[in-house]
Amino acid sequence: MSTRQKARLAVLPLLPIALGVLAWLGFVAIRESILNGGGVAWLMAWVLAFLVGMPLLVLGLAVAGAAQRHTLARDLVPYSGETIPGAGQ
Repeated sequence: MSTRQKARLAVLPLLPIALGVLAWLGFVAIRESILNGGGVAWLMAWVLAFLVGMPLLVLGLAVAGAAQRHTLARDLVPYSGETIPGAGQ
């Protein structure tokens, strides 16, 4: 296992913790804005949609891109168990 893979695995448990803290802060902000009135609450909901939604979107797109690259690489060179004729010449 390379150092890069070890670093990714070390950071992986921090991701749900960070997303949980971000969601908690969002709920606190929404609760405070609801106490100040309906217009403020709608504006805060709009802001939080981007502050919470964008990191989730970036994470989702990264996972989808990795899955697509993995399946694409597997589809381009299928393993048939045979050697390629003339490859070593």
